[in-house]
Amino acid sequence: MAIRTPPSWLQNGSHPAENDRLGTQALWATTGIINSTSLAVTQNSPTGLSVLVASGWAAIVGTTQSNMGTYTTYNDATTVLSITTANPTNPRIDLVCATVRDAYYTGAFNDVILQVVAGTPAGSPVAPALPANSISLATVAVGAGATAITTANITDTRVLVTTNIPESGDISSVTAGNGLSGGGSSGAVTLTIDTAITADLTTAQTFTNKTLTSPLINLGINAQTGTTYTTVLADNGKLITQTNASAIATTIPLNSSVAYPVGAQLNIVQYGVGQITVSGAGGVTVVSTGATAATPKTRAQYSSLTAIQTSTNNWLVAGDIA
Repeated sequence: MAIRTPPSWLQNGSHPAENDRLGTQALWATTGIINSTSLAVTQNSPTGLSVLVASGWAAIVGTTQSNMGTYTTYNDATTVLSITTANPTNPRIDLVCATVRDAYYTGAFNDVILQVVAGTPAGSPVAPALPANSISLATVAVGAGATAITTANITDTRVLVTTNIPESGDISSVTAGNGLSGGGSSGAVTLTIDTAITADLTTAQTFTNKTLTSPLINLGINAQTGTTYTTVLADNGKLITQTNASAIATTIPLNSSVAYPVGAQLNIVQYGVGQITVSGAGGVTVVSTGATAATPKTRAQYSSLTAIQTSTNNWLVAGDIA
């Protein structure tokens, strides 16, 4: 057959159900649940050899033959399904599904049922095949001699239906990135800050017109005890404590060796009696109000200074300097 006629719901037409189901398939393209909570399988209460199937919708594409279209079905209340008695020796895996039975194509029934298809007991059991015209809802692990089914025994196998209708926007899902949790591809999507994640502040961060309430920023400490030290990239934003009885020479390296960003800050404190002299490596310009502007010194023990890169290889040193 070529074009199916009449089209769905022609005013004066007679409509084979199959034609209408093929029209439905234009909306619900695949077998799946409609709404993420539909037909969820959970443990019964009190527990026993049974499970619960929640209310909800499903779209089921007919598979007995081609061009059957999509059946739409609805379960209007939570349903209890029994699990057959466990094998005393071997475990098995049962399959919970919803199945459309259409006598026009095969069999003698015209209905849709929720059913449990019992698996074959074995040392390494596998789930039974999904019946024709069905949607898989869950598998249930039935242990040898088991007398109850709990949440741990139930594996959700439901999938959401897909549609042939073009999406109206260019966003089909929201994925939570680093530091976030949540997201999703349907319904109301929420992203939540994951407080268990530590933010990466090793790269440049830009905050524009933001108000920080009671911010707390702890400086990292780099303790040095030698008489010479060349600063490193990790010193940006840290406090460098330098402790020695002798004079200390601290050098800021060329940007081609250590690529400090413009605005980088090196905080230095003289912890011992040895005076600190700050200078730039060849090609680095240092300016200050010190007596020797290009090579400023700390004034006394516990004096501190800050070196700020104002442009590439140009540094301003300010603080308690001599």
